Amino acid sequence: MEKELKYEWNLSYRIEHWVRVLAIAVLVLTGFYIHSPFMGGGPESYTMAWMNFFHTLSAYALLLGLIVRIYMAFNSSFDRDWQDFGLIRNLKAAPEMLGYYLFLKSSYERARKYDALQAIAYPFIGIVIIFQVMTGAALYKGRLFGFINSSESFRWVSTMLGGESYTRIWHYLAMWVVIIFAGVHIYFSLLRTVTFRDKTFTSMFNGYKLKRKTS
Repeated sequence: MEKELKYEWNLSYRIEHWVRVLAIAVLVLTGFYIHSPFMGGGPESYTMAWMNFFHTLSAYALLLGLIVRIYMAFNSSFDRDWQDFGLIRNLKAAPEMLGYYLFLKSSYERARKYDALQAIAYPFIGIVIIFQVMTGAALYKGRLFGFINSSESFRWVSTMLGGESYTRIWHYLAMWVVIIFAGVHIYFSLLRTVTFRDKTFTSMFNGYKLKRKTS
């Protein structure tokens, strides 16, 4: 089967992707520290203040990255890919795709850009990110964007989840969902790169991926 290099991800997609990667990495590191400080100092320490600052800044970046990605899905001049995320179609194709990744099937029906599991997982993780931002805003004792009283404006989130303690637990558990997703995402990317030799992993650095020739 002949393949050709295709410009799969333009610069804006790649920048948005790596901004979210960096934001998630900082959020996880600072989140673990805020949850249980592993360096000198306590809740009122200088280190904790910086950790809270970078945690909040990264949350802004993550939310902005998600908003930009949704906008590009509908309005990008490079590739409006919102139709690739059709839920019914992808749910039907998901068992075959899962069988391939579990080494139970030797092949699967190729999709235009995202396989069925990707097309289901990406919107799901977007919802998890929104949930993370909302629970984080409910827990944050400060002002969002300099003028919104965070804990007061998002008190309804804590009330709906059963109080601040439960909100903190849900926020922490959602972080683990993001961590697990990131690990699985990297595994699948490397698996496709090795099995198909299609440069999936490196495509997020240079934009180019090997695809089957259409003619």
